[in-house]
Amino acid sequence: MQYEIAEDSKSRWWRASRIDLSDKLRSAENLEIIRHLEQGLEVQDSPELGNLVRPSDMSAPIQRWFKYREGYTLELCKRLLAGHDVTRSLVLDPFCGFGTTTLAARQLGHQSVGLDVNPLAAFVARVKTRTYSQHRRQCLRKRLRDFQGLTKRHKQALPPSIRILPKLFHKPVLEALLIIRHEIERTEKDTEREFFLLAWVSILEQMSNVYKEGNGLKYRNRQRRGNVYSVTPHDEWAKKRFPKDAFQFALNTFLSKANEMLSDSRYLLSGYEPTIVQGDAQKLSNIIPDQPSYALFSPPYCNCFNYIKAYKLELWMSGLISEYSDIGVLTKAGIRSRLESLTEHVKDPYPQRIDDLIALMPQQRLWATKIPELLKGYFADMGAFLTELYGTLQPGGQCTIVVGTSAYAGVLVPTDLILARLAQDIGYDVECLQVARPIPTSSQQRRFLDGVSDYSRESLVFLRR
Repeated sequence: MQYEIAEDSKSRWWRASRIDLSDKLRSAENLEIIRHLEQGLEVQDSPELGNLVRPSDMSAPIQRWFKYREGYTLELCKRLLAGHDVTRSLVLDPFCGFGTTTLAARQLGHQSVGLDVNPLAAFVARVKTRTYSQHRRQCLRKRLRDFQGLTKRHKQALPPSIRILPKLFHKPVLEALLIIRHEIERTEKDTEREFFLLAWVSILEQMSNVYKEGNGLKYRNRQRRGNVYSVTPHDEWAKKRFPKDAFQFALNTFLSKANEMLSDSRYLLSGYEPTIVQGDAQKLSNIIPDQPSYALFSPPYCNCFNYIKAYKLELWMSGLISEYSDIGVLTKAGIRSRLESLTEHVKDPYPQRIDDLIALMPQQRLWATKIPELLKGYFADMGAFLTELYGTLQPGGQCTIVVGTSAYAGVLVPTDLILARLAQDIGYDVECLQVARPIPTSSQQRRFLDGVSDYSRESLVFLRR
């Protein structure tokens, strides 16, 4: 889905949902803007990439160390990196997420740097791209045996101060998790401690009463049918989900995950260890010491998804955030792709075509009044970032952007084309756009996108400095 309709705005949306002549004219104008942006650009259909721009390899070794909801595959990165001289290239992913680009670069023999504003993403990327020598693997295996002897009598770590903690976990499961966490904290070597912490963090969602969906977390014991919610009492839900010995179940789940990771670590015996930094891509020149020859990345999509909130369970439990104010700080950091990142009217320069698209959006159909400001802020930030990247890349350096379009109030926002034109204005050569796959829209949006639905897609934008 490209967006969610706020609960209190549904009736307003449906009152404004009737298609009439003005909708057809609006769609025609939307199409005219898109075609004007597309004019002169080489656009190719590349359906063979469709399954590669989605995280379809989450069960593959190393990729399975942490379950993620967004990103692309190792195979896509390897295809794009093929042919680059490993002796002279530095690969950059300024929105590295959980480390797929840097992992692919490592496996192909490239040096690489990854950045992300989300401390959880930076942590996961760092652990899953490290070098695990035979000696380090032996030490990890030895340390893992200490966890096997844990019992309910062992000391617990201090729980995080998140207020909804009792709603998140069945009490015996939480006790087991905190005992495991205390044993992790006792691990002396940083690399070993972080390895086991990732194993622990990666099982939290399956051990909890929540799961990721849409723009955040949903409770497993709360089911929605239409506009009515039914809630199963927490204890009743837990009895159905966990065996009688919930402690041993949680411990065994952790041990299984750690053993799986240990088995996968044999693929990381040698090679260049990437540099992973928690940082803002818009401040690239202050972070990257050398000029990369190739930048490969997928920026946040302009879809209002707040991935900080989506991963708040792991952020709180891992200790990467400890105060509620931390969420606000992280949410406002980076590219303005979510409503929570807006603090005032956008004053930075952004493409004129954004105003043209906003003018087509009926205000009564917008599920949030800040969406026009979001669009301005997003493309202002992406323009500033692409300018920063241009000054960082080597002359002749390449850049590939994986990005998807969005739609608001029945108007399609062709993000791939807008970014290509932004890059052109900065000084990049736009080599081509490859359309990987269509992006399905909601049934409400689809009714108004009849004339432009072919442009609802996920694409690769190829640039060269």
